[in-house]
Amino acid sequence: MEQKTKGKPGRKKIIIDAEQVEMLASQGLGIMDICRTLGIGWDTFNKNRKRKKEISDALERGKAKGMKVATFKLMEQIHEGNFQAIQFYLKNRAPDDWSDRQEVNHNINLKDALSHAQTRMKVINHQETEQLSLKDVDK
Repeated sequence: MEQKTKGKPGRKKIIIDAEQVEMLASQGLGIMDICRTLGIGWDTFNKNRKRKKEISDALERGKAKGMKVATFKLMEQIHEGNFQAIQFYLKNRAPDDWSDRQEVNHNINLKDALSHAQTRMKVINHQETEQLSLKDVDK
């Protein structure tokens, strides 16, 4: 009789190609998109990324390559005088100086405001009463 060699039971080993991870990350894909493209779960990718430095390095290199391309294209547009590219760059590099939105903070003492309003209402009511009484005298 033939005896079968028993292998280690469990799941088959998933091998993640670092070059493919780098290429996908350079295209702007996030980790979940990379996982979907590779046909693996996030947990599997994350475990491999922590265990194998080459995968985490490939992910970082890919992100850097994508950022380099985008930055280069943005700078080309800025040098060509594209107003929207210039505006985008300034708003993102110095948002405190180039923001469209301005914040104005007001502090109101509500008690004083209500007190002044009540005083004004009393004055108005008193004036109306005087005008009514003057009309009665004219008749």
